[in-house]
Amino acid sequence: MEGMRVRFAPSPTGFLHVGGGRTALYNWLLARHSGGAFILRIEDTDTARSTQEYYQAIVEDLKWLGLDWDEGPEVGGPRGPYFQSERAGSYGPAIERLIADGSAYRCFCTKEELEERRGRAPKEGRDWRYDRRCLELADEERERLLKSGAPASVRFRVPDGATVVDDLILGRVEFDNSELDDLVIARTDGTPTYNFVVVVDDLEMGVTHVIRGSDHLSNTPKQVLIARALGGTPPTYGHLPLVLAQDGKVLSKRRGAVAIGEYRRSGYLPEALMNYLALLGWAYDGVQEIFQPDELVEKFEVGKVSRKPAAFDPDKLLWMNEQWIKSLPVSERTDRVLPFLTGEGLIEAGVAGEERDRLEKIVETIGDRLKTLNDITDQAGFFLASDVIYDSMSVKKVLAKPGADETLAGLQRILEGAPDFEPETLERIIRAHAQERGLSLGKLVQPVRVAVTGRTASPGIFETLSLLGRDKTLSRIEDARGLTNE
Repeated sequence: MEGMRVRFAPSPTGFLHVGGGRTALYNWLLARHSGGAFILRIEDTDTARSTQEYYQAIVEDLKWLGLDWDEGPEVGGPRGPYFQSERAGSYGPAIERLIADGSAYRCFCTKEELEERRGRAPKEGRDWRYDRRCLELADEERERLLKSGAPASVRFRVPDGATVVDDLILGRVEFDNSELDDLVIARTDGTPTYNFVVVVDDLEMGVTHVIRGSDHLSNTPKQVLIARALGGTPPTYGHLPLVLAQDGKVLSKRRGAVAIGEYRRSGYLPEALMNYLALLGWAYDGVQEIFQPDELVEKFEVGKVSRKPAAFDPDKLLWMNEQWIKSLPVSERTDRVLPFLTGEGLIEAGVAGEERDRLEKIVETIGDRLKTLNDITDQAGFFLASDVIYDSMSVKKVLAKPGADETLAGLQRILEGAPDFEPETLERIIRAHAQERGLSLGKLVQPVRVAVTGRTASPGIFETLSLLGRDKTLSRIEDARGLTNE
């Protein structure tokens, strides 16, 4: 597949969602696996809905996901421009060529006339397709209408026969051309339509393969015919199965499709999301689930993409994200959680030295409790905040019980006299204190856990107390004693 050129062509009329992210990823994997080129083209001709904000968000999310492009915005390339809005000079001449050789013709039918004929079709027991009235106009009548300035669209003349598409995923798909309409390729104001401009762009950019959603399958025969009429070779197409929501209906912006940027802001790792999206319709051997990005590039084959719809499972994605976080070395895991801690004001940006060392120890102590990076603010908040936020149920369940104040007071005394605040030392003296009082370790530890963390669950108590330090631990125990009923 040397020389393969693939493209991802989003429209900046909204944020990049899961389906678009998967399409971009599959095209990128195909290009990288084959040693070909990955092109990013921005289809921004919908001026009413396209915005710079959406464009920037799409580019940012693609980069975050780990995708780079060989040609396109920000990197340039020999076949630009890569914004469709800047390519208008290519479309007019191509339309005129099709008119000149009879592959297209001007249509003077008004919107009202078309609606009236469309409304008659079902009453007459037939499907509506354009009746080619303007194709059959006499030359004199056509010239008269043109000279009069009558508004005219341009329609592509669908040839007789059938169009066969050897789809990379679906296999051989045959379309009866008689079922296709003579589609409008230029509106009455002269602006070209999607099915035309995308063909011109693909031909001029040398696109050899197009991987896209199966919702585009109905466009494929039209685009193949236009490409051939222009004297070009159509790309090889592969149509991805739909992505379904948990209710079995098509995942969409209105039905559960979360923007890629939301996953980034929620603390998902880009490697985890890339890994999950790759498996959303593709499998290597049906067993392996965790793939490094370079493994995906090495093992991805578009022929192994399923023809069946893929089900998007948020719980599986969360599980995969958790596995990826667990696999990170403590130093890198700390780097990844830093933006979330600084965003909540729990630490300052640029933490270094002893403070950085302490932060790494906190992250190590938290261990495997992070399902998302954002969980760090809850799991580490009590270590870093100046004050404890007490969970009311934990206070009621533990601190409000009889004897809680006496237990905390005893612990306060032995901790004040601890020779050091290392975890091993704290464990030794607290266990000894529990034995002296004839208490189980849990009966002694739980009140101090709630006192210093505000909750009944935390990392190991001895490591927690050590990381908090003597002064903060004693101060919090003193504050907690004010919440007891004694």
